[in-house]
Amino acid sequence: MNKSPGAWQWDDVRFFLAVARTGSLSAAARALRVGHVTVGRRIALFEARLGVKLLNRTPDGFATTSAGEAVLRQCIAMENAALDLERIAAGRDTLVTGSVRVTTTEALAHQLVAPAIAMLRQRHHELRVDLIAGVRSLDIARRDADLAVRFARPSSSNLVCRKLGEVGFSLYASPRYLARVGIPARRKGLAGCDLITFSGAPAATSPFFMGETLEGSRIALRCDNPLIQLKAAVDEVGIAELACFLGDSSPDLVRVWPHEPPARRTAWLIVHQDMRRAARIRAVSAAIGDAFRHQRSILEDGIRTLSAPIGGTMPRDPATQVTEKKRRAIIDRR
Repeated sequence: MNKSPGAWQWDDVRFFLAVARTGSLSAAARALRVGHVTVGRRIALFEARLGVKLLNRTPDGFATTSAGEAVLRQCIAMENAALDLERIAAGRDTLVTGSVRVTTTEALAHQLVAPAIAMLRQRHHELRVDLIAGVRSLDIARRDADLAVRFARPSSSNLVCRKLGEVGFSLYASPRYLARVGIPARRKGLAGCDLITFSGAPAATSPFFMGETLEGSRIALRCDNPLIQLKAAVDEVGIAELACFLGDSSPDLVRVWPHEPPARRTAWLIVHQDMRRAARIRAVSAAIGDAFRHQRSILEDGIRTLSAPIGGTMPRDPATQVTEKKRRAIIDRR
């Protein structure tokens, strides 16, 4: 094996790690944002420098050899050390400049984070925020994101979790859907109902559908975007469990059980311990925390009298409301 220190390059390690993790040149190329030919060439050069075969091509993709496994462990250690160095350096930044990657759900990004960033940038023009919306958890330790606003609290000891507050959730449907299918009785399950749900969500955010049993119900749509779930509910696809600030914002939806208090879930602000003292991280964290406090009532209980888009203040048109009389008529038809 070639042990000359000059033969090692950090890029060699990055290319090898990408192929070892993804199992293919094309997937590694997408992750590294280069061509697959470049990836293949760099792997061949790395193997030539080390004088050992690291990867074998199999019907299922590339697999590490026994030598490759040993090298892989050391490459992972190198990567972790580089990430630690990067975080420690970034964590001592004293200027509110540069970029901050924030991840959260689409609904919270719309209602909470984007308005908070807009206010923050009025004071800090050199700050850039990359807002990554979705339910997929990103790896903060690997700096896939610098900050996260999530309902699931991670267990890693390297992450600092701050409780922002509670967000209320309730079940929503179109009045026409409820008139056709009927209003399910609370605590009697959702048998016979069509449900709009996630394709995958952290177990820490359960129970879903306000704790009702789903036996006998039908999954009509799986989608990880709550804004699309809302649109599907408006289009009479079925019943969706939505954040109350989101569901109440639609004049075409009603709460299935309007007198039932929302099911509340804790929202957490998550940051790596090495990054929490960086000025730009502190500034964004404070802005999100302030925004949550200012909107606490809406986030916890919704906006029962509003029909404007999220954040709007337009009174709900009485013609779009389902009155108690109409609800009783729906129940009587069952």
